[in-house]
Amino acid sequence: MNHIAVTSLVGTVAAAALVVGACAPVFASTALTHNTSKNPHTLASVHTAAEMMTGKQEAALTSAIARVNAAKGISASDKTTLSDRLTTELTALKASAARVAADTTRASASAELKTIRGTYRADRLTISQAHLIVGIDRVVSIEIPTLTAAETKLSAALSGKETAKSTAALQADLADLKAQTDAARTALSGVSAKVLSATSADSNANEAVFQSARASMKVAHTDLVKARADRLAIHNALK
Repeated sequence: MNHIAVTSLVGTVAAAALVVGACAPVFASTALTHNTSKNPHTLASVHTAAEMMTGKQEAALTSAIARVNAAKGISASDKTTLSDRLTTELTALKASAARVAADTTRASASAELKTIRGTYRADRLTISQAHLIVGIDRVVSIEIPTLTAAETKLSAALSGKETAKSTAALQADLADLKAQTDAARTALSGVSAKVLSATSADSNANEAVFQSARASMKVAHTDLVKARADRLAIHNALK
């Protein structure tokens, strides 16, 4: 009896977690906070506020860069764009941190702190883009092709050497495997590009883009859960 080997999806649990957790605007481990005093009254307090803010932002940006560079399945163009944006923002933030630390008057330090606060929205946007695109590209580049290859292999088996085991139910599972995989591909088509095109100029428009992307990821996740169940059912029937 021939055993149809089914290639496991590397990182399926991790990818599913990305989809479920996609509503978070930034990487959970390095979420940016903005709780420092808004109006420090002394030079020392300005320095402290700036140090706290830049430290958190630097950690978040550094973490995002590492995740993008280590991401499996992310397209080369998306990786380059995100890495360049994040690195540029990190470099600018470090320069601002150095300037405010060197300021000797409250007025000049406060002006630099205001600039740092102004970069917060842009940093948060880019980190959110990285979070979403890493998840989307992984599904598009790894999970969907893996299921498509499984469907092709199982179809050949059912119409070839395993034809005696083919039933109407298995053919229905095979058709659904293809349909669900195609549906996931359609749900995520062009989504990365839309997310990447968002800018910090219009936060309301950005949120609409991100909400749409998260919704598409959830749809694709549901489709792929069904596709994997179809694949497993056929595999078990052909053992």
